[in-house]
Amino acid sequence: QVAAGGPAFYWASHVGRPRYRVRWRFPSVLTAAEAKSLASVEEYKGFDAFAVTPVARLIGSVADVTLAAPSYCRVEGRREGHPWHCDTGSQGHMAWCRVSASVLLTPPDEFTGGGFYFRDAPEEPVFHYRDCLVYDDAPENEHCIAANSGGRRALIMFFAHA
Repeated sequence: QVAAGGPAFYWASHVGRPRYRVRWRFPSVLTAAEAKSLASVEEYKGFDAFAVTPVARLIGSVADVTLAAPSYCRVEGRREGHPWHCDTGSQGHMAWCRVSASVLLTPPDEFTGGGFYFRDAPEEPVFHYRDCLVYDDAPENEHCIAANSGGRRALIMFFAHA
C-alpha cells in the first residue's frame, strides 16, 4: 500500500490508534556513493551534514517532529547487533524519542546476518540498503538487529522528538 504524499510503502495500520503508529520504507534515499561515504566513519552527524539533510527533510515531511536537540543522528557499525528494544531507551533515557529512522549504508552481500527485525514479524529480516525506514515510538515497533559477521555492516540512525 502506498502512503499518501510519497513513494513510501506503508506497513502498519494506524486506524484507531493515537499519534502515528506507522512504519514506512522510502526506497533509494541515498546513492551508493553517498552511502559508502557516510559509512566510512562511525560518528554523530549534524542534520546539515553531507547526504544527511535530504533524509532529515524526508523524516520531517512524514512526521510532526523537530530535529533540534535532543534529536540526533549517528553512523554505527555494531557487530553484536542490538537486542529487542524500543527507541525510547531500555532505561527510559530516550523517553523524548517519538520517531526513528535508519538507512543501511552497506550492501547486504558484504556481511552475514545483521537483519533488522520488527517484533511482530520476527521471521522477516529487513535489509534496507539505501532505503529509509521510518517508524514511531509505538510498542508495536519494538525491534532488534541481529549480530553480523564478515564485512562491516554500517547504518545511519535518526532519533527525533516531537
